[in-house]
Amino acid sequence: MRRLILPLCILFLCGSVLADDYAYSVGEYGGIAKFSGGSVFNFKMDGTYGIALGHSLGRGWQLGFDISRAKLNNQATTATDSLGQIPGNAPIDFVTWRIGGALYHPLYTMSRRLQFVLGAGGGMMVWKIVDRGSGATLETIGEHQGKLDFAASELFVSASTGAIIHLARQWSIDILGRGDYLTGAGPAFASEVNQKRDRWLFGATMALTLHFGRKAPETWRSDQTWPNPAPKPNAPATATLRDSDGDGVPDDIDQCPNTPKGVVVDAHGCPIDSDGDGVPDGLDDCPNTPPAARGKVDIHGCPIDSDFDGVPDYLDKCPYSPAGARVDSVGCPIDSDGDGVPDGLDDCPNTLPGTPVDRYGCIDVAIFAQPMILNVDYLPGSFEFDSRSRQKLERLARLLTMVPDMKLDINAYTDNIGTAEANARLSEKRANRIRDFLVTNGIATDRIRPNGKGELNPAASNQTAEGRAKNRRIEIVFYK
Repeated sequence: MRRLILPLCILFLCGSVLADDYAYSVGEYGGIAKFSGGSVFNFKMDGTYGIALGHSLGRGWQLGFDISRAKLNNQATTATDSLGQIPGNAPIDFVTWRIGGALYHPLYTMSRRLQFVLGAGGGMMVWKIVDRGSGATLETIGEHQGKLDFAASELFVSASTGAIIHLARQWSIDILGRGDYLTGAGPAFASEVNQKRDRWLFGATMALTLHFGRKAPETWRSDQTWPNPAPKPNAPATATLRDSDGDGVPDDIDQCPNTPKGVVVDAHGCPIDSDGDGVPDGLDDCPNTPPAARGKVDIHGCPIDSDFDGVPDYLDKCPYSPAGARVDSVGCPIDSDGDGVPDGLDDCPNTLPGTPVDRYGCIDVAIFAQPMILNVDYLPGSFEFDSRSRQKLERLARLLTMVPDMKLDINAYTDNIGTAEANARLSEKRANRIRDFLVTNGIATDRIRPNGKGELNPAASNQTAEGRAKNRRIEIVFYK
């Protein structure tokens, strides 16, 4: 360290040009980060590293962009609180990529070598909570009470301050402290999760920055497109110098005398549109628009994306995709589980095929509001159900695995053929057979209550064969 002090001092004393004299900068930095603000976890301070880009706006103002990564460990504590099913003393890691930008204001300039700045900005933080042992992303509670990965791409706002030390003509050391607040825009966690989780990421960094691209006086872009026209012979000097629309072409030879300001023109004063999209060069922010996009660009010459799905309209075969839905390469929503709710809007992305779902893609519990009635073709004295009822019960078992807090009563009924006592015993066997079948298909025994009702509560008259068939039934009643 002592060997570095003298060279750094020499560079500091020799510095003569501020970063503001250069248009661009690039730097690499490292530092420390701390994630806090919640009531459950206690992440310890750890390292962070990243790269930063900058652009000088003049008079000390700087526009900065950076991307960094950090991995912070939860410290072992005696906390008894939890977040979802994750205890506060669990061995977990907070892994994050931070992509942000900020505008820096020259707060105070002590000399041409030392400058203090104040900044504000924001960006996107891509983060996840993972198990320290396996590296798997943990799950928490979604806003609709379903399970959700404890991970998000979340918007944040940021404030920062620090100092810029100019070491030499193009080199500086940037020391910054910043605080990022996760706004909640992006993830769809339950309100109790948002109240308890950490929301502040504090950091202190030091960067070695190279400044380049020495600023030059601004020139009119049209001057580089065509040579200066020669004045007409015998033309008055005042006419040659007059340029009403300020495009660099004198009025006496300007064939397009009302060109908008900022447009690049040819030698005749008419706008140039290199990509033929209807927006002239100089006003075109997307100067290489492909021919297929012509007629589908905005006023800035960029392809229009009406549904903001990342696929421009000229390539989008589904131009009205709902906001937030994940789409394929041609802009159509992806629905991995085929439940009618596209990925990105589906809170339950692994729903079994054919399962009724609500608008959030989760099983619609309204299907359990009414009893499920099975009219079984039992043989006389038998308690074994038919194949048609087996298929219905298999589907019911799949639904019940997705709603673990739902319980059910199995009420078995018979007709009045035989004695009441015999019919009561037979109905108990039929109810128990249904229970055993559901248990073998993964439903816990304590969720099921079998009841043999015998010939009670007939659904139809026992005087006809059709009525007796309706009375030989299974009624499944759901409750919580």
